Amino acid sequence: MVEIIPQFFRTTEESMFRRWLGRLDWSLVVAALGLSLTGLAFVYSATAHAGLGGGFVARQGSAMLLGLGGMVFLVFLPYQVFQTYARPVFLASTLVLVAVLIVGTRLRGSKSWINLGFFYLQPVEVTRLGLIVGLAAYAEARVRDMGNWWTMMIPLAMTAAHLGLILMQPNLSSGLSLGPVALAILYTAGAPLPALAFLVGTASIALGVPLASTYFDIIDPSPDDGVIVTFLRRAFDERAVFFELWTGVCLAITTGWWFLRKWRVSVTGLTLLLTLGAVAGGVGGSFVVEKALKDYQRKRLIAFLNPDVDPLGAGYNILQSKIALGSGRFLGKGYLLGSQSQLGFLPEKHTDFVYSLVGEERGFVGSLLVLAAYFWVVFRAFDIASTARDRFGRYLAVGIGAHFAFAGLVNMGMVMGLMPVAGLPLPFVSYGGSDIIGAFLAVGLLLSIHLRRYIL
Repeated sequence: MVEIIPQFFRTTEESMFRRWLGRLDWSLVVAALGLSLTGLAFVYSATAHAGLGGGFVARQGSAMLLGLGGMVFLVFLPYQVFQTYARPVFLASTLVLVAVLIVGTRLRGSKSWINLGFFYLQPVEVTRLGLIVGLAAYAEARVRDMGNWWTMMIPLAMTAAHLGLILMQPNLSSGLSLGPVALAILYTAGAPLPALAFLVGTASIALGVPLASTYFDIIDPSPDDGVIVTFLRRAFDERAVFFELWTGVCLAITTGWWFLRKWRVSVTGLTLLLTLGAVAGGVGGSFVVEKALKDYQRKRLIAFLNPDVDPLGAGYNILQSKIALGSGRFLGKGYLLGSQSQLGFLPEKHTDFVYSLVGEERGFVGSLLVLAAYFWVVFRAFDIASTARDRFGRYLAVGIGAHFAFAGLVNMGMVMGLMPVAGLPLPFVSYGGSDIIGAFLAVGLLLSIHLRRYIL
């Protein structure tokens, strides 16, 4: 007898459940779980020598179970619900950041935690998702106007509000990924490239000026310094010379633009104005960044250029991390046998520098496996974005993928000495209950988007 209703459209409870299981992105689940279990193993290794391994693993494992529960909940919850309630979600996430400043608990110099009695919650790991929801919903609602520069003002203001509240804690590392997340969503939504380049240029100058000033403070003057180095050193010490420097930069840009026009190169007056505006905005913003960044943070950010300048201070972490990675060679020294970590030379080995511990005890092979699993999580996020059934889901997945990509790039580059020491943990692997909960909630949203690329 010929079936009139195809199997696909049968709605029995059993077939629906099987259909959900069949369409779940199991490779993403396995990669996330594998990274988390690896993180548990190396958190234990990092803390076992002090007799604290069991407690750290218990706390991290409990947070992991909470994150998995949240992930399962978000899988069954249609992600479109967040589009409907995007404003309340964003407002709630902002109010939580405000509440942290009022009733939060200060740990390690930052008022970034809320004491729940049984658990210290760092809300920024969850409020980041609230910002991504708000940005994705706004971009979807204004997608036809994203080519207009003024349309970008609201999402930039949303991002600045979250970033400002995070810096007030102060917690620079947790706020670092907000900029790349916002830029990725705006780019995907069709924001003009000149506007994005303007933002990147302004931010680069605003951050680069205080770091350059700190660099010249660390490096002692030398008789071999040339005229340019001497002038730059004076520019970051004397306010009048500082403005002379940037006036000269603006004149050089204008002169270069004039010659390009004479040579009939297609550069418009708007390009000149944007370039000069980025310089002016960056220089003005550098004073704000200088006040926001503490001296030790600036030293840590520039120490990767030459760790030997301050080997017992700002450069210590990078030097010890590189020693640990290199000593692991191809197969590593063996689990629980890393000398740099077990003897206490490697700092923050269960949090920021856990990847160094992986390299020391499991060598190049172990490091490569962790890198491959993490790459797969990032790849799946962007692939899910490309197959999402609507723009909101696409922007949501892009924002999550941008955060994972940026956090992984900075953390792994940091432990190799290729990036500044920014204090950014490696999602799923580094110790931190709030971080692993936020990571699994993000995976839950990705799975929900992937699952609903078809009509269920």
